[in-house]
Amino acid sequence: MLDRYSDEFAITNKRIIVKTGLISRKTLEMNLNKIESVNVDQSILGRMLGYGTIRIIGTGGTREEFPNISNPIEFRKKFQELS
Repeated sequence: MLDRYSDEFAITNKRIIVKTGLISRKTLEMNLNKIESVNVDQSILGRMLGYGTIRIIGTGGTREEFPNISNPIEFRKKFQELS
């Protein structure tokens, strides 16, 4: 639960910035023009409680996965609006 509240996600007009973790930190910054797709996986419980996994696929096969993210559909919608 603590991990969910310590994660940061931002989408600007140029890039996506993702920071996860409380003690050990994982950071991803990727330009929007280098991203092929943003996928969301949600279980039935995830849909009811509003969490899921975000999978960002970049050019050249770069694949980053962020599990147990709150409101993953909203993140994907914001990405689609900007790209």
